[in-house]
Parts: sequence; structure tokens; C-alpha cells
Amino acid sequence: MDDYRLPDHQQPVFYDSTPLSDDELEEDPMSQAGSSYAGLSSIDSRMDESDMGRSEDMSDAAMEAGSVADSEMSSRQTVSTLYPHDSISQRGAHTGYPAPQSVQGSLADIHSFNSDDDKSLFKTLYGRSFTSQSENYMLPADDKEHSRLDLQHDIVKFHLRSLYPYPRWVEWLLRPSQERSPAVLDIGTGSGRWAVDMALQFPHAEVLGIDLVPPVLLTIDTIPTNCRFEVDDANLSMLHHKDCFDVVHARSIDQGINDFNGFLYEVAQTIRPHGILILCLGDPQFVTEDLVPFPVTEPGEEGFTWLQKLLYHVYKAFHHRGNYGIDSSIHWKRWLLSNPNYENIQVFDYYIPAGPWKQGVEDGQPRPHWSHWLNSLIVLGLNETDSWVAEAVKINMMHVFEAYTPLLLTDGFSAEDIEVMVKGATAELRDQTIHAMMHWRYITGIRRNAPWHERLEEIEPLHRAEDTLIVNPSPPGTKSAAARSVGFVTWANSRVL
Repeated sequence: MDDYRLPDHQQPVFYDSTPLSDDELEEDPMSQAGSSYAGLSSIDSRMDESDMGRSEDMSDAAMEAGSVADSEMSSRQTVSTLYPHDSISQRGAHTGYPAPQSVQGSLADIHSFNSDDDKSLFKTLYGRSFTSQSENYMLPADDKEHSRLDLQHDIVKFHLRSLYPYPRWVEWLLRPSQERSPAVLDIGTGSGRWAVDMALQFPHAEVLGIDLVPPVLLTIDTIPTNCRFEVDDANLSMLHHKDCFDVVHARSIDQGINDFNGFLYEVAQTIRPHGILILCLGDPQFVTEDLVPFPVTEPGEEGFTWLQKLLYHVYKAFHHRGNYGIDSSIHWKRWLLSNPNYENIQVFDYYIPAGPWKQGVEDGQPRPHWSHWLNSLIVLGLNETDSWVAEAVKINMMHVFEAYTPLLLTDGFSAEDIEVMVKGATAELRDQTIHAMMHWRYITGIRRNAPWHERLEEIEPLHRAEDTLIVNPSPPGTKSAAARSVGFVTWANSRVL
């Protein structure tokens, strides 16, 4: 992958949400919104209006690209090489924070690992290191993957112009308080970058990141004192974190959650009244610049792309392993609406070009484009920041192709067949022969100020043909389940670069 890297130019400066004034921090947003939180969208109009247009205010000053460069990714050692015993106690020597101590009691979901344990945090599969604690999560857990996750974090951060949606709400929840310390939980923290950035933005708040493996690239010098990481399994009980957090964040964790609807109930126990749950996921179904889903077809057929063919086989490989949790995001909104622990469920859909192909302005203004699929006018044309984000999406996807190679090998594909698909998809993105856009979905829910309700409904199957993110095969112009789920009717909550 040495040929696929971001340009050496500097990253755009990231300006987070404008801090609230002292008067705003003292003012309870919920007093404006009422019991139904109907005013939540209006009090956060900064994100919908100011933040979307703030790109013109982005400075040319920069911070270095750091871990996003492929040269750095390829130069890192794998986890298994650095730590042959795969013990978290040895990892503590590298990351700078101590291993969690054994916890006595009946909380079976709290684990500690040391060199004397028979269990191993990692396993090796086709030359990459993976968590040994889950058979469902099939992205690597080594240095190279965590460096890619750093890049993905920057993509979402720069595109959203923030670390989170609803900046005013989040900032009010995390305001300094004499009564108790505000707290943040990052579930499936991965490389730990989101947790670290939140700890830096809110130095008075406590930030906890949990995952099946600890962040492998962080050191004692890069972890703020108000931030810590624990090895924990979000599939198990979270009662030990009852009423501990004001903000709970989970990005791209669907493939590792066995029962996402049940997970939403468990997470509700950890959120304080009026706290917010933030879910985020990138969709494996890419769409055209007209937001029509790319079909899954074969070479020579109309609408064929190696990109969607490769992603389809990755997606089906999860199904072949019995993992239908990867389709959970289709049901997020319905599950949260039916969950008595949450209210004011909001969905935001974003579409980011996979490469800066949407260039060009007319008379200094963005170029308008009519979408027949949406029956609406989309504004095209990328500024400097959005061009960087689009280029980063392209590079990130090239690394995703490589990261999912072990999954495809275990699904029965030959190395030669995988190479053909990867080379084809890489060439499409590199040469910009297709104009693909990636769909990112945010959904948020507010914790009701009421006692926690346990789950009563039975677990529903997720392997129905109509409940898939990618329809197989889908002829050109056919909506996938992802498109149907989005509906494209909440256009006010959608953003197209």
C-alpha cells in the first residue's frame, strides 16, 4: 500500500464547536425544549447552519498529518511482534497506562489480563493481529489498523466540524459542575483518538474508553490525565457503570455487538438523566453523486463497479459467519423509538465523496446539481477542508480493502481472486473513474428522566432478505435497504458535500 497515501500537504485546522458563554452554560437547554425536547433541533441550529457553512472560515494553518500517512502505517510493527505473549500487562509498558486490576465480585464482564493468564488478548490470522475475545469483529486490532482508525476519526471530525452532533447539548451536559464531575464513555474506542480528543476539549470531565483490546499507539505522553482505557466487553452487562455518564458514544461497532437492541437497553443504564447516546456508522453501500446506490453486478454488466462488488463480498462474508449484527443500523431508529429509556430520537445522514472528484465552481459559487433520485437540488463543489476529507475517505477505503482480506480468505476466496477485486476497486478510487459517495449515519437519543426499563420483547431475527444494507443483486436504480431506511425524506437532516 505504499503508493496510496494522502498528499504531503498539511491537514486543515480543526476548529471545534464555538464554546458556550457562561450565561449559556448556566442555562438549561431542556428548559427551552420542554419535556418532549422539541426544541433540541433549534437550539443546535449552529451545527445545521453555522457549522455547515463554517468551512469558509477554516484557516490555512495546519497540523501535521501524522499517522494518516501510509508510509507510517506500513512501518509500524504488528502487535504480535511487539508483544509475543499478547498480555495487557505488557501492553501497559508500551502505552504508558497500567493494566486493569482484577475485580472481585459477581461482575463477570470485567476482565483483567496478565502474563500468567491462559487467555490471550490477540490471535494471528493471515499475518494480521485480531482480538481473540470475539469471533464476530473481523477487523484487525494491530498498529496498522489503529493508524487507519486514526485517519477515519479525522475524516468524521473534519467533516462534522465537531467531535459530536448537537454541540450545544453536549457542551451543556459536560459543563463544569460543583455537584459531580461530568463523564464520557466511548464504547469500542479502537485507537482511542475520540476519547483523547474529548478529554482535551473537556479537561474537567472524566473520559473512559472501553474495547476488547487497548489502544496500541497511545503512550503516557499522549493520554490526558482525565482519560483512561479499560478492556471490557460491551456485549455483557454494563451494570457496573450504572448512572455514570452524561455522554455515551459508539462509532462503527455493529459487527462486534451480538444483540444491538439489547445493547441499547444495557447502555441506557449507564446514562444519567438527560444524557445523550451518540451512534455513528459508515455504510458499506456506496452511492453515486445522485445518491443512487451502486448495484451489485458482475463485470461487463450495466453499473458494475469493483468497489461495490468487493464490499458486497465482505458484507456477505459476515453473514456466512452468522453475523447479521452488521445490519443493525437499519433498525437503530425503530429500536430507539420503541425503547422507553430514550426520547427525542434524531437521525443525521451525511454523504462524503470518496475522492475529491466534486471540484469546480461557477463564478466563485458552488456548482448546483439536480438530483433526480432526491428530486432536489444538491450543491456541489469542495472547499479545501472538504477536499482533504474526500481524499482521506479514498485513502481510508484503500486500507479497508487490505484490512478485510483475512475475512475474505476465511470465507473461501483465493488470494488471487481477492487481489483482482482489491486492485480493481483501488484503481477506481485512485483514478476517479467512478464518482462514489460514502454514507455516514449519526443517530442520537436522550435518556429519559425516569427509572430504567428492562427489555421485554424477544430478540428478533436480522437475517431477513429485506433487512440488508446491500441488496443482492440490485439492478441500477434500485434502492437498497440502506436507502429505504434513510428514506431520503428527512432531507433537512442530510448533508451532501
